Amino acid sequence: MNLHLAIQRLRDVLRRQHMALATESTYVHWLRQYITALPAMPATLSSEKKLELFLTHLARHRDLSASSQNQAFNAILYFYKEVLRQPLQGVDALRAKRPARLRHAPTVAETQALLQTVQDRAGYPTSLIARLIYGCGLRVTEPLNLRIKDVNLEQRMLFLVGAKGGKDRVVSLPASLVPEIIQQMKKAHAVWQRDQQNRIPVTLPHQLASKYPDYQFFWPWAWLFPSHNTCFHPRTHLKVRYRMHEANLQRAVRDARRKLGISVMPHELRHGYATHSMENGVSPRAIQMAMGHSSLETTMGYLHTESLSVKSPLETVLGGKLQRPIQNLSTPNEK
Repeated sequence: MNLHLAIQRLRDVLRRQHMALATESTYVHWLRQYITALPAMPATLSSEKKLELFLTHLARHRDLSASSQNQAFNAILYFYKEVLRQPLQGVDALRAKRPARLRHAPTVAETQALLQTVQDRAGYPTSLIARLIYGCGLRVTEPLNLRIKDVNLEQRMLFLVGAKGGKDRVVSLPASLVPEIIQQMKKAHAVWQRDQQNRIPVTLPHQLASKYPDYQFFWPWAWLFPSHNTCFHPRTHLKVRYRMHEANLQRAVRDARRKLGISVMPHELRHGYATHSMENGVSPRAIQMAMGHSSLETTMGYLHTESLSVKSPLETVLGGKLQRPIQNLSTPNEK
């Protein structure tokens, strides 16, 4: 199939199914990679074998992680099933196994130092957003996707609509952040008023703009963290107001961690929320609900206290009796 036509058909199906822009971009990327690789494969091979060869190439020659391989696998599988209507058979064995890794969480001291060091960047309240991520256990884009209607100051709640997996959830808003949230809402209101005068709409999810065109100009649907500049919507090509880009937050955290000499990524603040809450006695089930995990097993991946509570038999049984005397550590040149 022609590459351009295949990508266009894929985009059409993704948009009919209301898939996120990020999903569309990812699936198009892997489809382009796959179709580009097809001419080098024997034409007599089945589609299943071609996919297997493609995934093998990604693993051997590009050293991609298991999650990236599965991302490519899902994209091609989706194309055959939803676009070509030719589901591939017996390909589940091709899915790469993701290793069970411990989730790194910064220490309390590292978290405190980082949050005190993060500065606002490019005129955006990146310091506030970093504290929201840690204080509410949010994914990096979740505070950025907040609209005015999603903030309940009276009950100190945030409504996270259409989060990962299309799931909604409610989280508690720390009281210490309420004054800054109020100030940010005033700034967002000033941006919204200017857009009202210039008839610049905000982006709306799925087909809401078609069903309820007035919503594009309603204050409740305005972004809490609007972008400074307008842009053209990648699907409708209309000038719209979008929210702040996450790159501003990532750069602000990068500058702070370099200044401190620590290695803490923005998403690891969410890990800190889970780990520190558990260490403080919060129920894992409650943390699961707050973080939006499908499985309690995912949440328990943050709990290291049980394994650390096991006393070493070197201390408890032998009483440290095998300790050797400290050798002279001087180097030959020092003698």
